[in-house]
Amino acid sequence: MLMKLLRITVLLALAATTPLSATTEWGRFRGPNGTGLAQTTGLPVAVDATTTLWQVELGKGWSSPVLWKDIVVVTAETEPGKRAILALNAKDGKPQWKYEVPYVTHKIHNFNSFASSSPFVDESGIYVSWSSGTDIQALALDHSGKLLWQNDHVADYIHEHGTGMSPVVADGIMLVRSLFDWQRDGKVYTDDPKQQAWKACVVGLDSRTGKQVWKNEVPNCLNTFSTPVVHDLPGGKKEFICADTGSGVTALDAKTGKLNWQHNPGYKLRSLGSGVLSDDFYFCTFGTGGGVKEVAALDLKGGKPKSVPFDIPKGLPYVPSPLVIGEHMYLLGDGGILRCVEFKTGKVIYEERVEGSQGSAKFFSSPVAGDGKIYCASQQGDLIVIKAGPKFERISASKLDSPINASSAIGDGRIYVRTEKTLWCIGSKAAPVP
Repeated sequence: MLMKLLRITVLLALAATTPLSATTEWGRFRGPNGTGLAQTTGLPVAVDATTTLWQVELGKGWSSPVLWKDIVVVTAETEPGKRAILALNAKDGKPQWKYEVPYVTHKIHNFNSFASSSPFVDESGIYVSWSSGTDIQALALDHSGKLLWQNDHVADYIHEHGTGMSPVVADGIMLVRSLFDWQRDGKVYTDDPKQQAWKACVVGLDSRTGKQVWKNEVPNCLNTFSTPVVHDLPGGKKEFICADTGSGVTALDAKTGKLNWQHNPGYKLRSLGSGVLSDDFYFCTFGTGGGVKEVAALDLKGGKPKSVPFDIPKGLPYVPSPLVIGEHMYLLGDGGILRCVEFKTGKVIYEERVEGSQGSAKFFSSPVAGDGKIYCASQQGDLIVIKAGPKFERISASKLDSPINASSAIGDGRIYVRTEKTLWCIGSKAAPVP
């Protein structure tokens, strides 16, 4: 009996000292392979004085926070012409370190920033890619904020809306995408013939050194903001699955950049929201500011893409990414309509308007989920909690300090929400037990 009590005491002591994010992976945009799902319990049902653990003011930026053990990492503009990678203590929000670099301004959309690309973090380091002037840049830091390498010219760049795609690392390769949009709808955005010769590309960098390993040009690609996912293949190989405007959905061998397959039925619209991969089924949307009219619903079990019949409801998400939980897929439209559909058929189970604390809400942020709860963060500054399942139920809508465009991160029993001004940590004040 005494030994049993001692074992219980030791386990409780270990639980109390375990880093907050030790058991919940959220090292990239939208967490594990971009699914938006966290395996944790005890997540908050609302934001109030009892669940607000800390708030830290940040500089401008729409990048999403990521987690590694006991730190949360985010990027932000710090002053004119400068931006930084910031690390905060996940428990109390205290600054751990800041790595600041200069950048060259260029034309961007009013909704964009110069710190919109989310970091990627794994056991080897922290990886960031972003634009500066006419260059795509990439760099890597160790977990203490020390520079490991920097590549100031991964590829050429020109785009009138600015960048927003986030890097992905797999098989020792850091995937970086370049945009090139010198002409669209007959309008030329640059008169420089050299710039007009640029082509969009996907580049694979050695994640240890930052040197180029391979480069794959993407034909007919006007722009893209979606972040790729990683598909595990038989024999341990991996491929990056990318959605691109004009060239459809492509799968590139992670090690070599070789084109494994391409699904291109003539997509002409933009890919903004990131695709989702679950049970060898891949889904993404293509659209414009006026709405989404094209989807890719692909069965990958045979190793090559097989298009499957999929009902396409109206008002599909253009900017927010899909969310798959079990047999259901949740599609949060930019205008605030949430559709729960059968995962692999698109059959609508429900269509409901997601309202904030003061009525109608609109969304650029992608929903995330855990503990049976779906978290939707609105442009009006609300964190809205929806019960996961085939019946719509809004649990709460909590007003934060400013608009939300970034997608939230989930740790053990906590959710990290980045607004226009602030990073919030919301959860139980009691230490989570992994």
